[in-house]
Amino acid sequence: MPAGSPAIDRRYGRTAAQGRRMRWLLISLGAFIALVMILWAVWGSGLGSSTASLQATDTANQVVDSSHVQVSFTVDAPPHTKVSCAVQAQNVDFTVVGYAVVHLDTGASGRREVTKTLVTYEPGVSGSLDKCWLP
Repeated sequence: MPAGSPAIDRRYGRTAAQGRRMRWLLISLGAFIALVMILWAVWGSGLGSSTASLQATDTANQVVDSSHVQVSFTVDAPPHTKVSCAVQAQNVDFTVVGYAVVHLDTGASGRREVTKTLVTYEPGVSGSLDKCWLP
């Protein structure tokens, strides 16, 4: 039998129906993967989430003395929202030498300016806002 004859194609499952079935399977798989990627991108961007409206910004830091660092930051969130923020102090090697979690309520305006003094176990050289989240 010559190569590519209908008898050989049927024998090894290379029929027209098999080709159409494989094509639809690949198209379906591609559509599923595209859908999963789109949903993942929407979920990752925070659309429809209240964390999308939470903004926190460092405003200042000051070394008070060898065992205290002051960190100032601003939080913008929906009005009357409880927010928790982590602040940290670092030494010259960027090691965290002081850390605290601040719990606050944004009040009616939705904006809150906070200054937190951290106690450090080594002399700190800077302080910063680590992150904020809705509990």
